[in-house]
Amino acid sequence: MIKKRLTELMTLVLAISVLCITAGCSGIGHKDITSPEQLNEEGRTIGVTSDTADYKLIEKNFPKAEIAYFNNDNTAYESVRQGKIDAYVFTVVNMQTAINKGLDGVMLLDETLGEGHDGAVAVSPETKIPDLKDKINKFLKEMRDDGTLDEMEERWMIKGEEEMPDIPEADHPELHLVVGTAGTSPPFTFYSGTELVGYDIELAKRFAASIGADIEFKVYDYDGIVAAAQAGDVDCIFANLFATPERRKEIEFSDPTYNNAIGIMVKSSGGTKAPEYKSLSDFSGKRIGASTGAIQGPAVEKQIPSAEVTYYNSHADLLAALRQGRIDGFADGDVFIRYMMIENKDLTYLKEPLTESVEVGAIFSKTEKGDRVRKEFNEYLKQIKADGTYKKIDSIWFGDDESLKKIIDVSKLSAENGTLKLATDNSVPPVSYVKDNNAAGMDIDIASRFCEAYGYGLEIVGMNFSGVVDSVASERCDFGIGGIAKTAERAESVNFSDTMYESNSVIAYIDKSNASGGGSFIASLKESFNKTFIREDRWKLFLSGILTTLLITILSIIFGTILGFIIFMICRRGGRAANLITRFCIWLINGMPVVVLLMILYYIIFSKAGLSGGTVSVIAFTMIFTAAVFSMVKAGVGAIDIGQTEAAYSLGYTDLRAFFRIVMPQALPHIMPTYKAQITALIKATAVVGYIAVQDLTKMGDIVRSRTYEAFFPLIAVAVIYFILAAILTYFVNRIELRTDPKRRTIEKIKRAVEED
Repeated sequence: MIKKRLTELMTLVLAISVLCITAGCSGIGHKDITSPEQLNEEGRTIGVTSDTADYKLIEKNFPKAEIAYFNNDNTAYESVRQGKIDAYVFTVVNMQTAINKGLDGVMLLDETLGEGHDGAVAVSPETKIPDLKDKINKFLKEMRDDGTLDEMEERWMIKGEEEMPDIPEADHPELHLVVGTAGTSPPFTFYSGTELVGYDIELAKRFAASIGADIEFKVYDYDGIVAAAQAGDVDCIFANLFATPERRKEIEFSDPTYNNAIGIMVKSSGGTKAPEYKSLSDFSGKRIGASTGAIQGPAVEKQIPSAEVTYYNSHADLLAALRQGRIDGFADGDVFIRYMMIENKDLTYLKEPLTESVEVGAIFSKTEKGDRVRKEFNEYLKQIKADGTYKKIDSIWFGDDESLKKIIDVSKLSAENGTLKLATDNSVPPVSYVKDNNAAGMDIDIASRFCEAYGYGLEIVGMNFSGVVDSVASERCDFGIGGIAKTAERAESVNFSDTMYESNSVIAYIDKSNASGGGSFIASLKESFNKTFIREDRWKLFLSGILTTLLITILSIIFGTILGFIIFMICRRGGRAANLITRFCIWLINGMPVVVLLMILYYIIFSKAGLSGGTVSVIAFTMIFTAAVFSMVKAGVGAIDIGQTEAAYSLGYTDLRAFFRIVMPQALPHIMPTYKAQITALIKATAVVGYIAVQDLTKMGDIVRSRTYEAFFPLIAVAVIYFILAAILTYFVNRIELRTDPKRRTIEKIKRAVEED
């Protein structure tokens, strides 16, 4: 039976998901928006966060537009992407981070609405740590003066890093700092896998270490985080919380931790024709990327002085920036770009070269050993070019057969003449990169073959391209390789080998006319599944959320059933006062929204008791289920004719025996259908416990969505899991119902029961 029920539910959910995804892909009629002026028209709708005063900016700049309020950034992003609203006004850093992490179909206008609200630390008035606000302000000033805040901003907000640095903890902590945060606002506070990371998380840890405290984080929805601090549940809030005038009336804030510019997100025009680039002059005034330390950056500055050059650490970063619209093109060697075009069909490059053909070679230190090894390397180059080995190597690494793209096992080299250390940037395919967790690439292949031929061992040292020349010049490495162009400036620090190959510097850009239409539905589903569950072991987040949801639900059912039945028994023969109090409590509970009840219990009634959010959730839902059970039992018992009780009395039954042996068995069939419905309603109602720092299934789904920016799949996954959990709980209740159904009792059981009575 349960298998059939689950099959039906899965079929229904799959149908819903297909309809949702189809609807999401169909698009909504939308006129391209390229400037803020277009938003000041009748019929335009602009979204804004409900807990800020940014609506005033909209009223000032776009008086003709309507305002839509959102409690969740991801929901607002998706509304823009689908064309449900024309724009969303929020902080540039948050929106750009969302786009950088994979949110597609949207873009930011170049114009901003000026500086936004300062991000600051909110300090609880109930904190037990003396002078906490002053301590935070002193700490922030020191961090600002020594450049640490600038360095953190560079890592989290510009480079988009996701790994926390090692922050020494206090050796003998004398204080315990409880910090409230959100967990869903990258790059300030978010989850990387199962670890809480971000700009504000690092800042909080550094602060705790500076005052000799250990630290505890509590994750809340933004709607409840200020109330948590006011109630003393946390000492302070590190969560990119805007210090708005309204909030300053409610709680104290530190000095700013970061200032957010207010930007405008609009739907990107996927159908817009790509710019036609026919010559270098077409890139005048454009944003062009280049690899740090490569020759192309200075070449762009010389050839196209009006262009804005931005430097990135790898080809992957350049391509990502190009796809995300942060740059209009990037300059690099045609060798690398041609290789990137194999997997990126919409990538092309300008045929007019940025520079004349440049020679590429290996570099060696200006030492006696360096000169000796360089001479041997040059001899080897001449040999392999003469016997055809070089041509074979070239065809392998620029070919399509991935099985051939391997280098010899460097760990098995004889090393009879010593071991050479090779400096290389291992992120520049096809000349030097990592494949299947091993070194690979044309230049690495040549270097390893050279070492094998001359009896050297080889130790490959990966690094950023900008560090290769310095490593060789300082003799930390014996030689360097990986698409290194010969220049007079570099020749002052290192010696070059003979030319390995030549390469032109060109500018790559996106040709939308060659863009693919996207993969199949099944392929998209597989990719979504991978991002939602597999990457960073995100299934562990869902599992944790499921266990939390089940624990709250099951405990609430057990306690609520027992308490509801006990209260009914008290009121069944109780006086007027007991019934009056019971009716009032039930009216109060049933008439109050669940989230309001939760917040009243958590932030007011139990604010000083130190109860966890999970415990308060169990108390709240036990109260709700108690009220439901009381009403169910009262209605079920009321459906049994009073004559049944009177007949039991005439046979000598006591009141309790008459109730449990005669009335209750007959009332159960009236109670159980409603009881099962209440269980389903209860498990769905637990979805709001995130308001009081409980990380249940729904909260985990929000966390995953904030990381993947998947519009539908995490939501569908959460819905499916809720369906399954409800089906499992209902199945067990059905088994209980079958065992208690009086119609299923045999004549023998009835006779035996009568004899026992």
